[in-house]
Amino acid sequence: MRRAKLGTRLDLVSYALSRLPPRQLPLLGSYAYIIVYLCDRGLIDRAATGKAGTALVGVLTMVTGLLLSYRFSNAVHKWDEGKKVWSEVRTTIRDGVRMISIAQLESRRSGSDDSIATKVTDAAEDTGTADATDGTRAARVDELTGVLVGFAFALQHHLHNTRPLPQPPLSDLLPVPYLASLKRTEARVRFAETHAGPRPTRLQRRGTGPPTQDERAEAAEWDLSSIAFSAEEALAKISGDHLDDPELRQQLAQLNLPEDAPPKQQPFKSSLTAPHPPNLPLALLKLAEAYITGQVDQGWSEAQRERGLALVKSLSAALGEAERLGNNPPPLPLTLHSSHLLLIYLAALPASLLCVVTGPYLVVITLIAGWCLLGLEALISEVGGVFGPSENHHPLPLFANHILLESLDISPSFLRAYRARLVARGEDVAELDKRCKRSAEQWSP
Repeated sequence: MRRAKLGTRLDLVSYALSRLPPRQLPLLGSYAYIIVYLCDRGLIDRAATGKAGTALVGVLTMVTGLLLSYRFSNAVHKWDEGKKVWSEVRTTIRDGVRMISIAQLESRRSGSDDSIATKVTDAAEDTGTADATDGTRAARVDELTGVLVGFAFALQHHLHNTRPLPQPPLSDLLPVPYLASLKRTEARVRFAETHAGPRPTRLQRRGTGPPTQDERAEAAEWDLSSIAFSAEEALAKISGDHLDDPELRQQLAQLNLPEDAPPKQQPFKSSLTAPHPPNLPLALLKLAEAYITGQVDQGWSEAQRERGLALVKSLSAALGEAERLGNNPPPLPLTLHSSHLLLIYLAALPASLLCVVTGPYLVVITLIAGWCLLGLEALISEVGGVFGPSENHHPLPLFANHILLESLDISPSFLRAYRARLVARGEDVAELDKRCKRSAEQWSP
């Protein structure tokens, strides 16, 4: 037991050390060592430098602390709001699957009662027609359940900005006709009018003799163009390194800057459609609304229709709230001002400690303060993102998988339909068979 606790603590310590700023902290330690070295050599006055640093630290302590506290509370509040949004999505989908399952049981009972009450002469033909109608109705209900459950996975991919299709289990939840409609093209594929490949003159076979003067000139020109292209590519990569931070990209997009009008170019003509809609969760809500409206003709009452549309409205509100939290970073001037004040505070800290400690102790204290403050700033930026692949973000794949498992337990019909889709794809269904067995053994009044 103690070894397990020790291992857990070591894991936590290694996780905390992995959050150390890789460049800022060594630079801060080197800066503190330079100040100590200059004071020991007598190049700067220890008393004057210490008084100036103490005054600067005293002025910046209040402002820097307030800004960090505000950013931290705002990031934690957004994190809580993100968890609340997913809780609402989970509750809404659970209620929707339960409502659909109950409506399906009621329709089966009413259909069996009607078949017992009405006796016709041609019983075989009527029974076959009724079975076909019931099968179509059950398939539509299972498809509606799959659309509601698939909304959670579509929302996960939408917030992570990843490709949702054909990733399982989303490809096994959505209706087959809907997936087939995404692969269609609007018209026949046409070839380009001009050849976009290399020119035939460039593909001439080279002779076996020594290179001519023209070939040498072409080779030199090719080498110069390759060097220029490599230099331009390196400059573009260096200039674009600062845009790797998603929060910085979102903040730059929020700035109200006049955009230069792009040059008018002829749009690229293509007959191929996108593999998935740009906003798949919104498209699934529209599809679910169409299914719910069509269920009125299959025996749903007006109250059930209104309740189903209310569920779609609730999921739409959760989608808008999740998009707001995922694309709502703090203002860029606030972030820049806070970062600059923090750097000035850390730069003045070694000078303020000259009157108290000196030597390696000053460097160690500066490193500890930099670790705490810079680590807190990095944690604020990471937690404020709410949805993402980091450990400090919400585990959206785990949340979506919980919704799927709950829906499989609530609706046995949806469980059988989902199992059939997996069997058709050649997947292992041993776990689903256990769930089917448990659902069949459950007692019901």
